Amino acid sequence: MPAEEPSFSSTSISDDVETNIKPKKVVRKKRAKPAAPPPSANAKQTKISQQLTKIYQDERGHLPDMKKIKIKKSRSGFKTFLIVMFLGGLLAAAAWAGFFFMPSNKKFAEDKVELRVSGPTSVTAGTTTTYKIFYNNNQGLALKKATLNIQYPDGFVFSSSDIEAKNASHTEFDLGEIGIGKKKEISITGLTYGSLNQKQSWRVLLTYQPENFGSELQKASILDVVVDKSPFSLSINGSSKTLVGNVAEYAFVIKREAPSTIGKLELKPSWPKNFFITSSSPAMSKDFRWIIETNKKITPTSTPPDSWTFKITGRFSSSTSDGESSSADISGALLVTANNKTFNLSDSKLTPQLAENDLDFNLAINGSLSNFNVKPGDDLNMTITLKNQGDEDIKNAILKLGINTPAVKKLTLVDWSKIEDKYDGDIRGTQINDNLRRGEITWDKSKFPALANIAKGKEVTLDIKLPIKDASSFALSDLASSSQITALAEISFKDQKNAAQNLSSNQIVITVNSDLVFEARDNVSPVGSGEKHQLSWVLTNNFHALKNITLSADVYGDVTVDLPSSAPAGQATWSAQSKKITWTIAEMPESIDVLALPFTITLNKINPTQDLLVSKVHVQAEDTVTGATLDFMGEEIKLER
Repeated sequence: MPAEEPSFSSTSISDDVETNIKPKKVVRKKRAKPAAPPPSANAKQTKISQQLTKIYQDERGHLPDMKKIKIKKSRSGFKTFLIVMFLGGLLAAAAWAGFFFMPSNKKFAEDKVELRVSGPTSVTAGTTTTYKIFYNNNQGLALKKATLNIQYPDGFVFSSSDIEAKNASHTEFDLGEIGIGKKKEISITGLTYGSLNQKQSWRVLLTYQPENFGSELQKASILDVVVDKSPFSLSINGSSKTLVGNVAEYAFVIKREAPSTIGKLELKPSWPKNFFITSSSPAMSKDFRWIIETNKKITPTSTPPDSWTFKITGRFSSSTSDGESSSADISGALLVTANNKTFNLSDSKLTPQLAENDLDFNLAINGSLSNFNVKPGDDLNMTITLKNQGDEDIKNAILKLGINTPAVKKLTLVDWSKIEDKYDGDIRGTQINDNLRRGEITWDKSKFPALANIAKGKEVTLDIKLPIKDASSFALSDLASSSQITALAEISFKDQKNAAQNLSSNQIVITVNSDLVFEARDNVSPVGSGEKHQLSWVLTNNFHALKNITLSADVYGDVTVDLPSSAPAGQATWSAQSKKITWTIAEMPESIDVLALPFTITLNKINPTQDLLVSKVHVQAEDTVTGATLDFMGEEIKLER
């Protein structure tokens, strides 16, 4: 509808404003001075009327009828803001509704991404197994940048896969894009090892990015695998009852129970502390194990054997070397190594009952009945003691002393040429392996008459002295990995029932430590009313490397001590308060055989009653091969008066 035009009145505006008064001529007034009083109310009204007339009157001098004019009010800014927010909310709601209610083939659902590992969960150790990894994109969105990461079980050895892996360890596979509705699989083949009844796990992780997402998501799957069968079995055979001191033999028997790709096994026997091995067949390695090559033929035309037998021979003593009782368990473990890890395929244990005998039979070396330490150049003073505590005499006994020593090219660390034996027993040498040689001394009644008859209650002793070679007569550096001497005495005789009795003494293990030697050198010259001592502390070592070496000594009298500003090795300090010299060295490797510390002590004034300048030197060091702590006192510096 068109807007109504305003109508104008024919009456002069002067009639409405002021009756019977002629309009005055409008004159611009000068600006009132600030001090002048404000105009009256009538004057203001008149001015307003004049201004309105000038604005609204038409050409004929008429004014519009204000009652017929429609005035449109403007909206405030706050209302405008509310309207904009309302419209924005409607648009956002529409957008989210469109996302959630769009067709189902455009939405992402994590549960529609499938990942699964399939394969045997019960495995015979050492067999070839194949596992398949299934992945499925069962939705309407493609999965981009897909990568599969696999953590294999500890005993799984990878052989092949139908898709090439990205890395050398065959644990990461690049799948690229998995299209809508695509189903795929990866086959992986390898050998599965593991300890019997030990659970292991396949762990698979799928990383991907849905096409309408800006970030990566992951899916995981796990499959547990148990090695529940071994292709080889282990058993131990031996006497269920053993007399303490008598010879006892135990056989470890391995049998092939099923076909297997395992080509190498290790048999590790174990025995208690009070069992002393005298021999093994075949010989064990340095770490007391047997190696079995399962596919090795005895002859070129034969087939590999299906069983193997290994034996150890030894004797039980009534207690361990440290005086504590021990169980008599003889056990063994059959081991295989894969991925630099060792797995136990089979184990076995035999627990024989021990019975005491009536002979008190002991071996003592350097006054010790148990293990102890020596160094090259020391002597072994051995005493064998036999006391018949039974009710019968022991007749025509044969006594043996076996000593196993480190060796290089069939030359042993002990000097058999300088043995001291009053009864001149027969000595026979046997090479046990490349680094170990056995020397055995035998006495019978022709050598040691007391063995003809050891009456009940009688005690018999025999003494032997055997020196250990030093660096001047033996290449000690060639024995860096072999540092033990073992000694065991044996006696055999027949009892009144003509039954053979074979008994053994306690075994003693002697650890040969470094041959560290300390020497103090002194060169004296007079100075003033005193004397000047040019001293040197010298360390010599020809065997094992040493570490944490400390030398310390006290200094006496009115002295001035001058140490080098920089010691040739380590650090030297002098404490004027405690009057002590200390020399510390972090290590002395095998390549260094001599270290020396030169220093000067000036005796400012000679005291006639003083006869000692420097105390005995306390030397401490740690042998890096044996782990033993060397602790001894070196010579002092005396004053000559």
